Amino acid sequence: MPVIITSHERHPFLPSLGNPSAIDRKRAVAQDVRPMEIAILNLMADKQTTERQLAQWLGNTPLQVQLTFVATDSYINKIRGGHSSKNTAPEHIQKFYHAFGEIKDRKFDGLIVTGVNALKDRVEEELIWGEVCELLEWSRTNVLSTLFLCWGAKAALKYFYDIDSLKGNRKTFGLFEHRLVSDKTGVLFGFPDAFSVPVSRWKSPCRDDIQKVKALEIIADSIESGPNMLAESRTFDDGESFYPRRLYVLNHPEYETDTLHREYLRDRAKDPLTALPEHYYPENDPVNPPLNSWRYSAILYTNWIKCIYAAVPFDISQIPGAYHR
Repeated sequence: MPVIITSHERHPFLPSLGNPSAIDRKRAVAQDVRPMEIAILNLMADKQTTERQLAQWLGNTPLQVQLTFVATDSYINKIRGGHSSKNTAPEHIQKFYHAFGEIKDRKFDGLIVTGVNALKDRVEEELIWGEVCELLEWSRTNVLSTLFLCWGAKAALKYFYDIDSLKGNRKTFGLFEHRLVSDKTGVLFGFPDAFSVPVSRWKSPCRDDIQKVKALEIIADSIESGPNMLAESRTFDDGESFYPRRLYVLNHPEYETDTLHREYLRDRAKDPLTALPEHYYPENDPVNPPLNSWRYSAILYTNWIKCIYAAVPFDISQIPGAYHR
């Protein structure tokens, strides 16, 4: 939880109000404790793996976090109509998931939109595009902060800023070094200047297109794989502190040690010429078990929860406009 600051003067030793680890006493006193309400639109085929990977980090704070798992209306209707998914048991979906139409009258402190097994060359060509657009528009008024992952980030960049993500000649696949560029919101608090994160994608937005949008801050970049973490900030009433209104994460800090290995085996079963994930296997030999050198990077999700905690009103009906301008 953030340190409470009682003075607007910058303290020489304690975090000051421009730091995400600090909160003004006036705002702290107004914050009665309640669970953080986080919705997750899980578009991944293997839903349970994604649930586990995200939940273990979202729960890694002293705060209570209430997760609501969401799927598109068309998907839920198919499951309820008897459709059987080969990756996730229909019983699991019916027990733990809500259709978007069932939760769109609610408000949430945070929303996560995951990646998807993309089948088309452009994000707007996917069959779910229309339903995702409806949810993105809804997020303007019903969500304080949204975190977009992989395909979800590319879809949001296209919807909000018409930034295309172009398909490359080969998949960007492996463990790539990133550099911390700029971080007003503090979502990468505690990260070293250089860190490695798993990346697995065919399509990427162009750096030049991102830099044309003043609202977008590149917070982590990679020479090999390009910009990978972007943020849109909003200012608190104190005029100094920021929180992430939207966070775009094009890589996968939540991946477990063997996730890239399993993806490689899956892709190789379809195409024997599939290239090895780069910088992943010791000595570039898939016989050697990979070493997890990026686990700490998933603290991004913990930092996100702490950042938006300082912004949420106790009365959730005040979202999204009560604490930013």
